[in-house]
Amino acid sequence: MNRQNMNTLIRDEYAFFLRERNNWSLTVGPQDLELVAHALRVLLHARTTPDFLDDYRTLVACQNENGGWSPLSSDTESTVWVSAFCGLMLIRGNRLLRHAQLTQSVQQAIDYFLDTQHQDGRWVDPAWADLDTTSHPVSFFNVVMALGETRRQQEVRHAWQQGMCFIIDNQSPDGGWYDDEFHPYGVEITAHLIQDALVAALVLDQQVSGVREACAKGAARLCDWQAQAGSWDEENIDHTMDCTRSLMLVTHILQDSHKRETVVRGLSWILDNKNDRGWGDFPGMETNLERTCDGIDTPLKYQAYSNSGTHEVVKLWGYLP
Repeated sequence: MNRQNMNTLIRDEYAFFLRERNNWSLTVGPQDLELVAHALRVLLHARTTPDFLDDYRTLVACQNENGGWSPLSSDTESTVWVSAFCGLMLIRGNRLLRHAQLTQSVQQAIDYFLDTQHQDGRWVDPAWADLDTTSHPVSFFNVVMALGETRRQQEVRHAWQQGMCFIIDNQSPDGGWYDDEFHPYGVEITAHLIQDALVAALVLDQQVSGVREACAKGAARLCDWQAQAGSWDEENIDHTMDCTRSLMLVTHILQDSHKRETVVRGLSWILDNKNDRGWGDFPGMETNLERTCDGIDTPLKYQAYSNSGTHEVVKLWGYLP
């Protein structure tokens, strides 16, 4: 797909996303916060965040007393995965909004993750594998460090290092990560861990042993898992988007241009298997908004990835200011 057609696709899908605002915006009532976080990421990467301050303020309003968030905005029991996603969107959005209420919320989120880390470096969420769960607070701390947030700075750095080491120590010899209960095939978890947690260390210039090697092995494993047509995990659209985006970021930072064909094949498959508006979880399934948010985000990131001489794609993860 040429750049003009890609721009048209993004514009049309973004317009559809806005028409569905009542189904993702906290300004109209309680929502699934994972979907809200996905939506805020679309706004961020579409560069329209300043027009949606109230969406960020309502996300702050449903933050729990301990600094975390619940999967459903009407609940009060915090869980790690969604809390990290919400915290990420707030700290990144606040670079543009510069709002005191958001600043305080981010600081409370930092406290929450420092308070909930286990002694061996992991974080735990009942709905996710421990390795996958751990990748999200590490990703949040990646951005906290990249943006120069000073709250409990030394504690953040130590917690970040502990989380990184927990992930690296649990990589399999074949380059993948696995969890018997949540991710027996390793595809999604491997894509998450190398992009959301590990590879940022190479941008932040932090000394964590084995990061480059772990990322290279993980990226190679993802390439091995790709089907000839371009998908991953038996035509799972969500996992194919995860893998495609992961390889964009990781191979850019590793300066590994040989995997560009794998990225292009993944993106082509994603675009070939969209619905008239939006994406479903598998080809032929009805559109859902979370997958559509991923579907808008993936070509936006690909456009940045195509500018291989710049670090624009790294900025779309928040690992550079």
